[in-house]
Amino acid sequence: MAGTLARTLEEFLTRYQLAFGLDQDARLAAARRQRRVDGAPETLRPTVRPFCDHLIRSRERARRAGTHPRADSTIEGTLSIVRDLARFLADERDKTEWATVQTVDVEAFLNAQFANRRRRLSTARQFFRWARRNKLVLVDPTTAITLSPSRGFAGKTLTIPEQRRLFRR
Repeated sequence: MAGTLARTLEEFLTRYQLAFGLDQDARLAAARRQRRVDGAPETLRPTVRPFCDHLIRSRERARRAGTHPRADSTIEGTLSIVRDLARFLADERDKTEWATVQTVDVEAFLNAQFANRRRRLSTARQFFRWARRNKLVLVDPTTAITLSPSRGFAGKTLTIPEQRRLFRR
């Protein structure tokens, strides 16, 4: 109730220019991003923080250019995947530096959760492209990774007589 009242009051006061906006949404999003960065292992965290700053700068640049900027949820999802990759590398592969990551490490990370491999691979590619551009890694371990194309519908289908019977109804 208090949150609803506060939002309504803020909306009223800002609409009639009696107060500046509190920018609560931006502060909450910044706190969520910081939690995701802090969730990365300490040895790999110093690289995740500048990557987060890069994502925010990219969004601001897109706003100024008039193109479609990334939403907070997209940036947070990207940071979550990078955090998960860092945790996987530290816990499962005993990696303490991004420069030592190999293609087999990224493939093992992708195979750990098969359902969202495409999203995780695209985020890993984005991260390692950024890291290579900033000279944090010498080689991008994601360049050699390819995913098989989607197989399409794999469920049970009706036979031709069953389909005809449905159409006659």
